[in-house]
Amino acid sequence: MAPHRDLELSSVLEPDVARLGDVLSHAFGFPPDEAKIWFERAGIENLRVLKRGGDVRGGLVEIPMGQWFGGRSVSTMGVAGVGVVPEERGRGVAKHLMLSMLREARARGFALSTLYPASVTLYRSAGYERAGARFAIELDPRTCEVPRVPEATLAEVSGTPEDVVALYDATARRCPGYVDRGPYVWARVSRPRGRSTKTFTVSHAGALEGYVVLSHAMGAADSSVLVTDLAATTSRAARAILRLLVEYRSLASSVKWHGGASDLFTNLLPERHHTVTLTDWFMVRVVDVARALSSRGWPRGAGGALTLEVDDASMPENSGRYAISLEDGAAKVVAGRALAGAPRATIGERGLAALYTGHAASHVLADAGWLEADDDARALLDAWFAGAYPTTRDFF
Repeated sequence: MAPHRDLELSSVLEPDVARLGDVLSHAFGFPPDEAKIWFERAGIENLRVLKRGGDVRGGLVEIPMGQWFGGRSVSTMGVAGVGVVPEERGRGVAKHLMLSMLREARARGFALSTLYPASVTLYRSAGYERAGARFAIELDPRTCEVPRVPEATLAEVSGTPEDVVALYDATARRCPGYVDRGPYVWARVSRPRGRSTKTFTVSHAGALEGYVVLSHAMGAADSSVLVTDLAATTSRAARAILRLLVEYRSLASSVKWHGGASDLFTNLLPERHHTVTLTDWFMVRVVDVARALSSRGWPRGAGGALTLEVDDASMPENSGRYAISLEDGAAKVVAGRALAGAPRATIGERGLAALYTGHAASHVLADAGWLEADDDARALLDAWFAGAYPTTRDFF
């Protein structure tokens, strides 16, 4: 008998909600009452439970969204709150839960899956690999002087206006790994747990050029400003946002936001009185190889052809040959076919995830034993998957 054949993944029924809340609150150490709030934000339709004979043995939260790669949004199943009851741990139940979810996501048309791991080992066993990072940028506003920007107009707005969403999309598409946000992630920006926020826009001549969403909270001795989101399309708007943030220096000793190690705002800071700290790795799983390769963007002018042999140990349906040809940044992918005379490379599912996002160069993957390719194939892969380091502002 196949292991865990008696376990079935399903949508939640009304009696399952409280039981799943109990399972996840115990697994992650938060009060059970908070599970109800979390589930309402996520949407009951996005909760999944693993049952044996009608009894909930574990579950997770699905977060349908996208991730930007090469300027295009790739359909992505975000995952959070993966947990199983204590008596099932160490028996492969969590891996079974993940692979069941991944196969359903593939059938629904998702190309990728992404998550923040509590256990790297578990998610690697299901084919995920570290594929990008999230950094915290922090400064003391009392040590930073940013000139006023009189030509920029600041205004407080309520909610999340459509033009703010559009500006985020316009900036995020240029950043590999950034989330193409759905309602759940946007809610985490505007209504983070336990904090209230204000949203300020920056305009010039009536046109929106930037925005910032922030929360100001007083501590025992001083206060801090947590920026849950910020974006700008011009230097003028970015400088105006930085000026707004340092204006909190009469009370605040810390201003903090998340993103990449190098972004527009850190590059405009006038001095080195800020820190950049790696806070989280995110992991990616290629759910459907052909769909993932076909739907992402590629560098302009990229060309060439390659046969990619995928050896996917945990989802064998991904295994096989893929004929990939690029012409002027557009990809043609044919499953089950090899290209005569073209370079060839063999890669596992974890290596493919790290390569796909641009997290790791081909020589790193080869040295780790996750890629077999000659110099020509490696040079082609490095050219195709080149770009800024993958990162994101969002935690989910």
